Amino acid sequence: MEALTERATFAAVLVTLVRQRCVETGASRTSRTGLQLRVPVHERPAVRRGFDALIEHGILAMVGEDIGLTAQGRVFAAYCRRLRGEKLHGHDDVTDAAMLKRQLDAIQTDPRFDPDHAIEEASTLPGRLEALTQPPRKKGSPLVWIVLALLIAVIGVFLLARPPH
Repeated sequence: MEALTERATFAAVLVTLVRQRCVETGASRTSRTGLQLRVPVHERPAVRRGFDALIEHGILAMVGEDIGLTAQGRVFAAYCRRLRGEKLHGHDDVTDAAMLKRQLDAIQTDPRFDPDHAIEEASTLPGRLEALTQPPRKKGSPLVWIVLALLIAVIGVFLLARPPH
């Protein structure tokens, strides 16, 4: 397997975004608008163009507002995951060399896969979005708050129970 070109890398990033979101939600499709809104504003036009191109090339499909991988898209996604060193099993492990070659050729000739910024920035997009969706860490333990509340209560009882001077 050879390394991906910049255009193919950008297409792989977009397919990864859709696939990750579908896996997160346990569905075969996800909201295209919702996914695009998670992307930083300065990257949205390139992502929108890339999604349009992936739909036109049959790698992604739109159903109403939702977007998801087609059978062809699963071939491309499996190829990209193999390039990243992932082990694929079951229905994820799909191969079709002729289809993959047609996809890579179509992607390479389509200028809509040119990222607006450095490919290094675009290729980190899935990780950056995942970091944004992680639940925030709790600030302080509930035990600390309980101990603090008990301490205030004890001081209050002591002050109220003290005889007046």
